[in-house]
Amino acid sequence: MAILAIETSSGIGSVALREEDGSITSRSFEGGQRHSTMLFPELEALGIQQARIDRIIIGIGPGSFSGIRVAIAAAQGIALAKSASVVGICSAWSVAMQKPQVTRLGVFADARRGERYLTIFAQGKMERETFLVPNDSVEEMLSKFTEVVCADPLPFIPAICFPRAADYLLLKEDFSDWVTSDPLEPIYLRDPVVGS
Repeated sequence: MAILAIETSSGIGSVALREEDGSITSRSFEGGQRHSTMLFPELEALGIQQARIDRIIIGIGPGSFSGIRVAIAAAQGIALAKSASVVGICSAWSVAMQKPQVTRLGVFADARRGERYLTIFAQGKMERETFLVPNDSVEEMLSKFTEVVCADPLPFIPAICFPRAADYLLLKEDFSDWVTSDPLEPIYLRDPVVGS
């Protein structure tokens, strides 16, 4: 059976399909974190209509809350049509997989409201799950890392590294950090703001 992966947490989205023979096809697209118009044509171009998809992997952030929600909704619809299972993964894992040699890697993302998301890895292994950092603390924290990156430009962090759907297809099925909660939710870490 094939495995589909979807990543829409940053300005560059991607989809990837691993066929039964192990071959991987991937496509990326730029949606400026508004992936709702781009995602479905890319999935169609990937050839999911004919694929016998058994599993769908979604990058659940941190990052663009609406982009991740679009991916989750798409995955749920495809899963229903294909009788496939759906799992999530912290999008920062893709970045860690791209930089496994980094002694201490800080993966930042914009959390809005004066904060940044931060996930910490040490030589490709998660050291600390995603947490919130106040903007005014970011600059002083940078010296604690061998390398820092973000998917979309942020002050003090010049290095850009986008999460990629194809990376998730390289993780083993028994990987301990799959998110299997139902319903699957984006990584958010705080209560939503409710207007009065």
